[in-house]
Amino acid sequence: MILADSSVLIEYYRPRGNTAVQDAVAAAIANDSVAVNGIIQVEILGFAGSERERSMLAADFSAFHWLSLGSKEFALAADLGFRLRRQGLTVPATDLIIAASAISSRAELMHSDSHFRQIATISDLVCRDPLGAT
Repeated sequence: MILADSSVLIEYYRPRGNTAVQDAVAAAIANDSVAVNGIIQVEILGFAGSERERSMLAADFSAFHWLSLGSKEFALAADLGFRLRRQGLTVPATDLIIAASAISSRAELMHSDSHFRQIATISDLVCRDPLGAT
């Protein structure tokens, strides 16, 4: 299972998005391995440019696997944030929750966001950045 962060989904849907990201997301979709959660849904559908675009995105999202968020994921996200702050790093709560979702479901997180690389240094988060950033 691959949890697709909004950072790669935005590029996937952008007409002139990065082709490496678009190819990676398209391959995951073709393999029926893309998962999303409520945070990612809000980040993508909530900021659609039009009702037509939102409807298209909602249809796509209905085909993806759904990872529920519960007390376990929120507790893990809080722990991750606490541990990172002890190192002087502040990561947005949304990214902490997305990372916790990936960790608890044992999904690989596909992203292009440096915050997830930071989270991976202190956790069991498995990341894939289609841009190859380290």
